[in-house]
Amino acid sequence: MTTIVEADQHISVLWGDFKNRDSEAFRLMRYVMRVDYEKVVLLHNAVTGHLIVLDDAEAEMLETFPKPYSPEMEELVRDRFLVPEGFDEHRQVANMRKILWKLEDAQRESGIVRYTILPTTGCNARCYYCFEQGVKRVTMTEQTARDVIEFIAAHHNGKPIIISWFGGEPTTATKRIDQICEGLREKGIDYRSEMTTNGYLFDEAMVEKAEMLWNLKSLMICIDGVESNYNRIKSYIYTDVSPYQRVMRNIELLTSRGIQVDLRMNFDLNNHKDFPELLKDVERRFKGNANLRFRTHPVNGEYADESGCVVHGDSDWFSAKVYEFNSAIRKAGLLRKSRKLLILKYGGCEASNDAAVVITAEGMLVRCPEQFGDDQITGNVRDGITNPQQVLSWKEFIEYSKCVNCVLYPRCNRIKNCSVKDLCNYFLELKKVAEDSITQHYKEWSISARG
Repeated sequence: MTTIVEADQHISVLWGDFKNRDSEAFRLMRYVMRVDYEKVVLLHNAVTGHLIVLDDAEAEMLETFPKPYSPEMEELVRDRFLVPEGFDEHRQVANMRKILWKLEDAQRESGIVRYTILPTTGCNARCYYCFEQGVKRVTMTEQTARDVIEFIAAHHNGKPIIISWFGGEPTTATKRIDQICEGLREKGIDYRSEMTTNGYLFDEAMVEKAEMLWNLKSLMICIDGVESNYNRIKSYIYTDVSPYQRVMRNIELLTSRGIQVDLRMNFDLNNHKDFPELLKDVERRFKGNANLRFRTHPVNGEYADESGCVVHGDSDWFSAKVYEFNSAIRKAGLLRKSRKLLILKYGGCEASNDAAVVITAEGMLVRCPEQFGDDQITGNVRDGITNPQQVLSWKEFIEYSKCVNCVLYPRCNRIKNCSVKDLCNYFLELKKVAEDSITQHYKEWSISARG
């Protein structure tokens, strides 16, 4: 075997070694991904990140497992591509994950460097699938914004920070965004920002302010169908222009100023048939635009549309559609290929990270921007963390029986409190991306090896 990408030694050292090789039968470790490419066999260890290419004898040997240990197998056993037939790699990986997570958590430097801020829970659209339906509409006050500035100044520990503007629709509360950014500048705090927005309210002046004052580097905008369907789904409070045309124009304005736009189509049974036509329009408008990428995403949760019909597909349908749609987007050159290989993930999202916090429009601290009810409050911007147990609850992870044999298990780490904890909707897509990354690394290595 020949190594293309080395294993992560920080992870590998926890595996230990297999004793009594001669008395064991060995098989392929279940978290190894095999890719056959141009007459070679590539194996990728999704736990350690190790990527190898097999010689002909080793490739032939794969077809006869399980089999007793022999010296020809030593390298594959040593590097955990092969394991004893009775070995429980699921338990091994779960234990490694706990150890590495605790070590990282203990060694993490103090200071909060990521702030998700909701300047308002109000919105100028009325999407039927919005998770904030029924939430009280609140816009941050001047005093709360001042408290936010002081909270950041007291907790960033002298480090640059990243602000994610969320909502509601954050652009309906730009006075508070301006106030917070101006306050941070006055205090000499280095910041950059990103935003989740519907994009409707941007114009030339707001784009310039976003670049110069907000230091906005990227944002996500959802386009959930072709013009007629998008306008119906978003159901904006305005009636003067076509929202679809206005938002598309604003995306052109934003990308022309070097701001990255992540364009996303949220889909379910209600609008999935729009995808081919929408892709054509996005390709027509933005092909070759280095500041835009397009992808699709299942609607999370079950919602009824405006007619009262539940339009949520099942996991298998979503998985197939995500793969189908994003493959078409990649073919169109609007979704860049990832070179990132699978490797053991032992942390969660920012909700489990002490270096991140969510600040609501009322100045409350919570862990997740999609869960900010009273039962999720961990403190406030004036008093700091007052409910440490709630913080700890976001460091509890969960898994299911179907995870045990999934090749993506090392990549998938689910927070128990998370409402979007099932990556199975993305299985085919994640597997395809992983396989593409494996072949890309092999092609680059092969060219380099030939000199």
